[in-house]
Amino acid sequence: MKLNYTFLMLMLSPVCALFAQTGDTVVEYYSERKVKSIGVLVDNQREGTWTFYYPKGKVSAIEQYKKGQLDGIALYYDTLSYLVSKEQWKQGLEQDSAWFYYPNGQLKRTGVYYYGMYKGVWYSYYENGKVSYFGAYVNGQLNGEWKFYSEKGILTEVYTYVDGERKGPASVYTSKGRLEATGMMDKNLPVGSWDFYNKKGKVKKVVVY
Repeated sequence: MKLNYTFLMLMLSPVCALFAQTGDTVVEYYSERKVKSIGVLVDNQREGTWTFYYPKGKVSAIEQYKKGQLDGIALYYDTLSYLVSKEQWKQGLEQDSAWFYYPNGQLKRTGVYYYGMYKGVWYSYYENGKVSYFGAYVNGQLNGEWKFYSEKGILTEVYTYVDGERKGPASVYTSKGRLEATGMMDKNLPVGSWDFYNKKGKVKKVVVY
């Protein structure tokens, strides 16, 4: 009896793919013969919409491809089918706006990519919808003033970043939003003289680092 070649390959390969003719649908399998991904190959490159699955059958991602590279909107899900992120890609790199989510659908983080790097102002949120922190990126690194907040929306810290490190003026606030201390940072550490304030906003002590 002559065995079908494709059937034989599926039986022998731990992670296998059913390759059809160019431009036809391709199905990739896990070793348990459960679908791993479905999409189209054109000239042996992914093209159009590809859907990826977890081993238990739930969708893990839906991606768009052009000539083998991610290009278009991509959706990513966790094992419970909650949307984790929505990203935009161009020629294999993250490009333009991106959104990240909590399991309850609340926005977790959002900002813009530029050729795979963070660019401009990015916002992060608590699960209750309050802003956690925000600030700008330049060439993929934190730069300029970044502000941090408590879950109640109270400003707790303000730092200045240069090329990803805390460097420059800094302010620290109490849990009730009262200014507690100000000073300078360098290489992520406090340096020089820091002023600490009392409830009336007067300097109560100076600490030198």
